[in-house]
Amino acid sequence: MMRRYVLILLFFAVLLVPVVLRRFMVHGQSSAASGLRLVIITPDNQDIRREFARAFDRWHREKYGVGVTIDYRTPGGTNDIERQLISTYAVYRDRAGKLPEDVPADIDVLFGGGDFSFDQLKAIGLLQPMHLDPALLRTAFPSSALAGVRLYDKNLDASGAPAPRWVGACLSGFGIIYNPDLYQTLQLPPPRTWHDLTDPRLNGFIGLADPSHSGSVAAALMIVLQRAMADAEQELFTTEPRFVTMPAAQRKKDPEYQAAIPRGWKRGMRDLTLIAANARYFTDSAEIVPTDVSRGEAAAGMAIDFYAHVTEDVVGPARARFVLPPHATAITPDPVAILTGVKGERLELAMHFVEFVLSKQGQLLWALPVGAPDGPTVRALLRPPIRQDVYADRRGWESLGDPFTEAGNFNQRGEWMALFTDCRMIWVAAWIDSRDELKKAYASVLSEPDPTLRAALLEKFSDLPIEMKDVAAMSAQRAAQPPEQLDLWRARERIRWAQRFREHYRAVEERK
Repeated sequence: MMRRYVLILLFFAVLLVPVVLRRFMVHGQSSAASGLRLVIITPDNQDIRREFARAFDRWHREKYGVGVTIDYRTPGGTNDIERQLISTYAVYRDRAGKLPEDVPADIDVLFGGGDFSFDQLKAIGLLQPMHLDPALLRTAFPSSALAGVRLYDKNLDASGAPAPRWVGACLSGFGIIYNPDLYQTLQLPPPRTWHDLTDPRLNGFIGLADPSHSGSVAAALMIVLQRAMADAEQELFTTEPRFVTMPAAQRKKDPEYQAAIPRGWKRGMRDLTLIAANARYFTDSAEIVPTDVSRGEAAAGMAIDFYAHVTEDVVGPARARFVLPPHATAITPDPVAILTGVKGERLELAMHFVEFVLSKQGQLLWALPVGAPDGPTVRALLRPPIRQDVYADRRGWESLGDPFTEAGNFNQRGEWMALFTDCRMIWVAAWIDSRDELKKAYASVLSEPDPTLRAALLEKFSDLPIEMKDVAAMSAQRAAQPPEQLDLWRARERIRWAQRFREHYRAVEERK
């Protein structure tokens, strides 16, 4: 009898659970609706999203008397976000490609992703000017650049006042994360330079992200190219001192200088191809690489500094260590911006978010350890702030260093970054679309017993049938494409180059 009553009670309990849950969810939604809502699209990880949502809500309650719920959109990496925004706004453009003044916006803020991507979106009108308090801008950015790289967009409004379309939120560096235990097993010295990742003994032990999805690994690949180009330039300056004092405009027109820079580009592409040949995989997510290195599933990989720092902090230096190749890494801003079409109360709230990010409280959230006042609550974010004044007191986060005093004499150059977009497509065509042929050719070369012949074959293997001038020509062709034809043009170019690279790898494999 008792069992019968228990079964009846359980039956009614099951019936009531959906009702109770529904009442709870409705109550939660109505509570959120009583505050404000900010929609942010970002490639940043869960730790950053969680901590900034919590801290901004608290800051906004204290300063403006109302809470904020952040609605994050995370479609993927930087390139995925760029594609989504371009396609979203494309439907509103007129036949001339212009956006109307009253274009609707479903997303308020773009948060994170690298300055090059923000400049691309600015150029096509997707970022609107931000009229920040001039005092805040001066305090946050006493210098507008770090080692030659802009920390915020220098756009001006009609009156000549600063109206940046993006501002740096924090700083990013790019380097190598490696597993010391696995390196010891492979009897390899720890990596210190990008070239160290070309060692054939690392075949199948390098973790890489797909540069068509990951903005951070694409930036690292571009650093390798630019370092090689800068080396070629310096070699020219050493052998021909006249170039040192020559005006830059005149130097760029000199045939000898024009030949030196492409030689450096070619040298960088050789190193990148050998690194790609050593890759175990190309993942869509840059976060996977440090995790796999820490697990011993990869010996090393390219990584943005904060992914690597967080991994090292979690697993310890015996399983993961991060190095910045000396004079061969760039320190760049990771920006925040407000999207075109955001107006009224939504614009005001978006401006409040940018103000919070640039405040001392928002800046220290990047660096402070868990549990510190104004610090994160679950996991340290371990990212260098962009405000120089917060480095006056680095107690608790000394390990991040001070990029304002430690920045080297190398950084990315805007003129060379013009090649970035089309280099990404070439990298995908050469190393991902042609992956089977690349791996077969590389295995064939490494199996050659004669060391002299093997070295010659490696040189031939890494000498891809493409020159810097080809990429420059692609950039010009891309710019000439009608917007509605651009995706088709990109697809055709990628297929064309992939076919050429496959033929190259087959010829190496067959010793032609």
